[in-house]
Amino acid sequence: MSIPTIAPRRTTTARNPRGRQFLVAFVAVLLVFEVWRLIFGHHANQFEKLAYNVTAALQNNNLEEVKKYQNAETATLINRGVVGRAADTLAPLGKLKSVKETTPSGSPDRVHEFNVTFDKGEVHEKMKLDPDNKIVHFTYDRVAK
Repeated sequence: MSIPTIAPRRTTTARNPRGRQFLVAFVAVLLVFEVWRLIFGHHANQFEKLAYNVTAALQNNNLEEVKKYQNAETATLINRGVVGRAADTLAPLGKLKSVKETTPSGSPDRVHEFNVTFDKGEVHEKMKLDPDNKIVHFTYDRVAK
C-alpha cells in the first residue's frame, strides 16, 4: 500500500508594477530631498553653537556649564543667583528649538546677536566675546508676541 502524496499548491501573487514604480519614485524623491537639505540647509556656525550651549545650560540651571563659556574675569561674576534667575525665565519656554544669528558677519566689535526659538516663545540674545571666543558680556530679552 502506498501513501498518496499531496503536492504543495502553487499560489500566484498578483504583481503590481505600478505600485512598485510608485514606491521606487517615492523613495527617490525622499532621498533627493534629504540630500538637498543636507547641502543647502542651514548649518549652525560656531557662534550659534556657543549661544545654543549657553542657553541650554542656563535653561537647565547648570552653573558649571555656564562658567565654562565665560572669560576668566566674567566667570567670577556668574553665581547661582544669576543662573537661577535665567533658568526661571527660560525654563517655562519649553524645549530649545533653534538659534539663528542676526549679526552681519565679521562684526568688528565681536558682538553677536541671536534669535533663540523655544516651543513656547522667543528670546533675543546678545553676547560680546573676547579674542578666545569666551563670553565677556551676555544679555537676553524675551521677545513679545
